[in-house]
Amino acid sequence: MAILTGNNGVVKVDNAAGTPTALAAVRNFSVEVSTDTIETTTMGNDTRSYVKGLSSFSGSADIYFDPAEYPTSSASGLIGLNPTLSAVGTSPYSIELYLNTTANKFSGEIIITGFTVNSSMDGMVEASISFQGSGAMTYAAS
Repeated sequence: MAILTGNNGVVKVDNAAGTPTALAAVRNFSVEVSTDTIETTTMGNDTRSYVKGLSSFSGSADIYFDPAEYPTSSASGLIGLNPTLSAVGTSPYSIELYLNTTANKFSGEIIITGFTVNSSMDGMVEASISFQGSGAMTYAAS
């Protein structure tokens, strides 16, 4: 049985050229895949029954803030991570979430739904992005 550790994880997001580029200082990430259920219970039944509905995915990533990863123009850098360039809520970006460097990868198209920067006097400046999937999430194992 393979047991993975998270210390070699990688997050890649589209750069200005549309190529997934690794974020430099990822602290953690999460992804959730969920499916709606549609009730099909009819009168005369004592238990509820359901069928599968629509699926979706969402997630977030926490990183140390690196000014080089937040371009001031849409011509370079990880355009998807600069909220002042209207990246939040705009057309989908590609994301790749690697559990261990080059294998065990989740990938899909996302819309960035939130961007937060946190700064404290006794810590590192950190940034968080949250995202909503657009379409299907895929998973490839090593």
